[in-house]
Amino acid sequence: MDLSQIAVDIPTLKLCLSVVGGLLALSMVRILFLLRSNARLRESTAKMEQQVLNQQQALLSVRSDSNAWRGDLQRMFDSFRAEFSKRLDESEQRYQNIQQRSEIISKPAKPFAMSTPSMPPSFAMARDEEPEDKSVLPVPALNIS
Repeated sequence: MDLSQIAVDIPTLKLCLSVVGGLLALSMVRILFLLRSNARLRESTAKMEQQVLNQQQALLSVRSDSNAWRGDLQRMFDSFRAEFSKRLDESEQRYQNIQQRSEIISKPAKPFAMSTPSMPPSFAMARDEEPEDKSVLPVPALNIS
């Protein structure tokens, strides 16, 4: 297509110029609207980033508080465990002492070998005449009904 082939008349050129001018004006208005929405999006992005930073700082502070609380609980648990372990050891030691005492008390006393004085033969008893064992018999329980 050659430029010489296009009909160059004034009304056609005015029409083309007005169409192109209108399209240019529409594009300029659209660019302004896009610039305004872009500015709003940048502001909202900055606000979102600030919220993310605040939430991250809050999360880190909560995590550090949680770690401190967990550390405190662990220390308390360790101290309670040490205290009760100490008490358990003391209790076992007391039990062992009581056990040893009861074993010492319950052991029959060793007979003490005393030298018997020599008696004259007239007072000596014959071996078949041993004295009767007069142990105390238990009292029967009373049945009260």
